[in-house]
This record gives sequence, structure tokens and C-alpha cells, in this order.
Amino acid sequence: MRVTVFGASGVQGAAQVAALTRAGHHPVAVSRNPKPLQIDGKEVETVAADFADHDAVKRAVQDADIVFLNLPSTSFQPEEPVIAAARTVGQVVKDSPSVRLIVFNTSMPVPDESQKIEAQDHRRQMRDMIRDMGVPLISLQPVCFLDNLLEGWALPPIRDHDTVTYCHKPTLDVSWICHDDIAKLMMAAMVRPELAGRNIPIGGPETVRLPQLTERLARGWSKPRLKYEFQTVDDFCVKMDRAMRARANIDADYLIDKMHRAYTWYNDSPTEPFKVDMGPVLKELPTTLTPIEEWARTHPPPPPLKT
Repeated sequence: MRVTVFGASGVQGAAQVAALTRAGHHPVAVSRNPKPLQIDGKEVETVAADFADHDAVKRAVQDADIVFLNLPSTSFQPEEPVIAAARTVGQVVKDSPSVRLIVFNTSMPVPDESQKIEAQDHRRQMRDMIRDMGVPLISLQPVCFLDNLLEGWALPPIRDHDTVTYCHKPTLDVSWICHDDIAKLMMAAMVRPELAGRNIPIGGPETVRLPQLTERLARGWSKPRLKYEFQTVDDFCVKMDRAMRARANIDADYLIDKMHRAYTWYNDSPTEPFKVDMGPVLKELPTTLTPIEEWARTHPPPPPLKT
């Protein structure tokens, strides 16, 4: 199949392009400033397109069978351009004679009822807006990403202090998922257009708490002294506040308030938003998911920084 992947330069989109290529499909990797791309020696078609450029988006989906839609988060940037981007993609796909389905990766849990967490509400708004255009769309809603442990604020404690530091209370059940598995589930969804209209939470094959996560990572990384540290939401937000205030052009108070509400909901909601029973999901989207320890063996953390 010819599959247009929007957001292909991001880590999740890149995993989707790689998975499609290895499965024998023809991905079209769309980003603002694409670079020549090869995967396993195969040239990957790339297209330059800004979401605000209707004609460029139209060229990106030309002759495509499927669209994989990854959109920037509105957690840390204005929502208007992102919502406008979703509208443009929806309009282009609606008018396309070839595209049969959009598979939308929300990149976060999106509950049916608003929790007054803007990023979730924006995702729901974009999803419903595209469907209201009459475009078939499957929404896959992943929970918590293993790959994030090796990025951003989560990496330094692991890399430099052998400590998994996360804002998850020790009793929080989390179905950690890796980017490669999101890609596999999206590929399973793209051949099941009968699932259009569905909103499907997705997670990994194991649901664990922070101590169990650390045990599995320790084995996979061969780090027997790996430990964990639970950050309260307040402590986490204090640290993030310090980091944000060191950056210009950021409304730290506004962002910290959003983060505090989101992480409080993740930790305390009776609906357990990070917990997914993947048994029923895999009956509809059959694929093999990656256990935490197996993921860790193939994704080692970098060596500690030299002091």
C-alpha cells in the first residue's frame, strides 16, 4: 500500500515509516524539511509540506491509499495552527479519489469525556472534526511511551544516576508501549476500514507499576543497581517550572498549570487512563507486541556524561 505519513520527522512518525518499509509497503514521509532517507538500504519517498499549505498537503497524499496522521502536541505550543492542520488534512483526504482511511495517532490518552486537559480536548476536537467531514478515521490512543525514558527530562537520572525517576505513584498501573508497537498497530488498523469511527486505547503487552518497570529495565539494560524514584506531581512541576523559566518566550505559569492538571489526572483518575487490556484490542488488531525487557535490550541508555 502507498501510505502517506504526516509527522514523519518525529520519533513516532519515523518508526511508522520504518515499519511500513520493512513490511513491504510504500511510505511517503512528509515533513517541512525532509532529508534523503534510506531504511535497510531502501530509498524512502519524501515530500516537503507545511500543514498550512493546502496544495502541498494535496501533493503529499496524491495516489495514497492510507494516511497516517501524527500531529504536534498542543501541550507546549498554540493550538490554532495544529487544529488548522487537522482541518487541512481532513479536507484534502475528503477530496482525494484514492485515500480510503486515516489512522490518527493521538499520542496520548483521549477520554470520551473532557477532563479539562486542553491537549486531550484538542485531540478530540480534531478527530471529531475530520469525521464530521465524512472522512473514515480510526483513532488509536496510546498511553505511556517507553521511548520517552531515553529522552528529555527522564533520561539524565537513568544515564547518570541509575535511577528511573517518574511522576507515577508506586501503585499506578501503566501499560507502557514503544513507538515500534504503535506503528505495528497502525498497520494492523489500516487494513481494517470496518473499524472506522472507533477510538481505541492502546498499550503494550505488560501492565506494570514503577517498581516492576524498573526490574524489567534493569534486566534488559544489565543494570542490577537500577532503582526508581517516585516524584509527586508537585515535585515534578517544581522541577519543570525551573527548567521552563530558563527559556525565553514561554508562559511557565500557564504550562505548569496544564501539566499539574494532566499528571494529577493520570495518577488519581478512577478510570485508570494508563491501564489498557490489550487482549480484546489484539483480537481486532492482531500483532506481536514488545515486552519491556526485550525493548530495553535493543534500546540501551547512553553512557553517563563525563564530569
